[in-house]
Amino acid sequence: VHMANHGTATDIAPDNSETGNLLYDLVDTFDIDPHIIALMFNEPFYAGVLRGITKTCTKEIPTAGVLCKDGDLKMWYNPGFLASLTDLQVRGLLKHEAMHLALMHTTTRRLEPHNVHNWAADLAINSNIPEAELPEGGLIPGKAFTPLTEEQQEKMKPDAIERYNRMSQFIEDLPKGLSTEEYFARIMQNEQMKEDMEQQEAAGS
Repeated sequence: VHMANHGTATDIAPDNSETGNLLYDLVDTFDIDPHIIALMFNEPFYAGVLRGITKTCTKEIPTAGVLCKDGDLKMWYNPGFLASLTDLQVRGLLKHEAMHLALMHTTTRRLEPHNVHNWAADLAINSNIPEAELPEGGLIPGKAFTPLTEEQQEKMKPDAIERYNRMSQFIEDLPKGLSTEEYFARIMQNEQMKEDMEQQEAAGS
């Protein structure tokens, strides 16, 4: 998924728009305000970060992400994706996106290449969010990717399956608690991982 000015969406969470999740077709809107209000009462820091940004409900991206464009901070989110989450997972997603903004991942701390930066930033943020609050498929240091189903493997070429498994092992071997810059450096120092990420991005474009 391409977001203008290199947003934070990594789309590691499953893109259910092509895997039979009817919510992606049936849901055209999602009211995010009650969830931000709940954050305001329970974890006001995150609500404060998100309160003043422009929020756009759109099917142009399969999951969610934030970006800075023309001096305006924006959050885009897919209504079907958010509707498929539990309230707890929506809370975790909002906290995740708020931390991208608070840690300046879309502005002064943005690194290149942006796809490596997005992974590194997700790993750093998700180290500090309870796993129960994260949508399925999120990048978590020390945790392997969700195993591919037989149906998924039937739709993938052998080299894509091997790439998925190598990337999964790399993430599983990472410790929690590092900074974005530290995760970024570890990825950049691993030539196989860099190549796998480049190929994955090319396949998804």
